[in-house]
Amino acid sequence: MEQEIITQPQLGHLLELMTELGSIADNLVLVGGQAARLLNLTKRGTKDFDFVLNVVALREITQPISDTLTKLGYQVVQESRMFQFYKQISVTPDQQIRLEFLASEKEKRPKKDDFRVDVQEDLHARACAGAEIALNESDFILLSGVLPNGKTATAKIRLIRPYALLMLKLFAMDDRYRNIRGPKEARHDREEARIHTDDIIRIVRHQIQNPDFKGLFWSQFSREQELEKRSRNIISEYFADLNAPGIQLYREFLQAQGTGNIDEAEVERALREMRLLL
Repeated sequence: MEQEIITQPQLGHLLELMTELGSIADNLVLVGGQAARLLNLTKRGTKDFDFVLNVVALREITQPISDTLTKLGYQVVQESRMFQFYKQISVTPDQQIRLEFLASEKEKRPKKDDFRVDVQEDLHARACAGAEIALNESDFILLSGVLPNGKTATAKIRLIRPYALLMLKLFAMDDRYRNIRGPKEARHDREEARIHTDDIIRIVRHQIQNPDFKGLFWSQFSREQELEKRSRNIISEYFADLNAPGIQLYREFLQAQGTGNIDEAEVERALREMRLLL
């Protein structure tokens, strides 16, 4: 496993968090953009660390995770209602480390418009479709690097597998494209949908030549038929043809990179590779 795919200072702060949590960290699975970097699926920079939590186990642990976050200098992102935290890592305002916690939507609060999951006192998670699969489809890896205090460290971390990450990215793209958070978030959601689409295409491109990948992707839904149906529908609809929403989002992503004219051969290749999943 290449150690510098996540670069400093982000790597150092990830190691710091895992070290301070100790065995509690076994109940966190790294997903999202940073997981894609560790899996060598993208080099896109991100300040966010997204974790799927094993809520059932964490509710039995008496040591509050929020105490560890406070000790390390993290603060609650107020509008998140205790499922996002940030830490300023330099005097430059945009230099932050951000944590977001996710958990099974089956554990979310019963109120219809409340998407939070209660984890511990002073700690929530955002309900996430497919979180239980992410917990099952993960592996422990070792990361080494330099802590923020300058000391070297090695820490164990649970990392989502590529086909499970693909599932989460499909759901995230769909949610953002449909702008389920409402008109005020429309612009941001569209931008996020483009990024998720690029991640999806990168994951498939790196993995589709593996003869086991397609089977592993679909077999993860053995106990989650509704999620399998949703995944199949998303791939079928978003990547139906060159005019489908997923391909349109990919074109928009490429255009935003400022590379000039879009390479239509690249777009057609992306469509062919996505269709191989079906």
